[in-house]
Amino acid sequence: MVLENIALFDFDKKTWILIAAAAIAALLLILYICVHFSKGKRKGRAAERKVGKFIKKLGKKDHIRIINNAYLPLYNKACEVDHLVFGRFGVLVVETKGISGKVTGSGKNLTHTIGSKTHKLYNPQMQNKTHIDNVVHHLKKGGFDKVPVTGAVVFSANDIEFPSEIGTDLKGLEKLYGSLRDAGCNQDVLYNYFNDMQVRNPLKKAWIKTRKKND
Repeated sequence: MVLENIALFDFDKKTWILIAAAAIAALLLILYICVHFSKGKRKGRAAERKVGKFIKKLGKKDHIRIINNAYLPLYNKACEVDHLVFGRFGVLVVETKGISGKVTGSGKNLTHTIGSKTHKLYNPQMQNKTHIDNVVHHLKKGGFDKVPVTGAVVFSANDIEFPSEIGTDLKGLEKLYGSLRDAGCNQDVLYNYFNDMQVRNPLKKAWIKTRKKND
């Protein structure tokens, strides 16, 4: 009788764990759907598509490879990089901002003004530095120590004002791309290396989406 009670307790405990896990998964899914279809997120995704197409056109003759919305491992978590661009120049890490209005300030937190409203904006250069450091880490881990890594923050909207030190527009991105020198890198090898390591777990991806700020 005692053994039966112990077995029943173990079964109930496992059942509650499964229920809790399912509830967390459902909550993450709901949060992801709410964020994914929010106005800000839709605008951010449109900006990323715009910049992604622009980059593809820029590097067409150079046969570049691109991973848009790359989910890379970051310690026991992951981070989302808007655009990873691979070419003979190495790796270009691009953070896209689709916001309108005016950005002012310096340091970690900037001020974003749109109409009569103001918001805090985490400095996208610092945001992209985290992505760049992550890319450099994985390159070293894979034995690609000598591959050059360049970063760029791109504001895609036409109705945005911002200090030149925190980003560039599409014309600036074109100029930057033109300045990248041939380093003899194999873009296909680099693309496959990063594509293979991408985080595929949908729950982790949903968690990143719900936590990502200032699209």
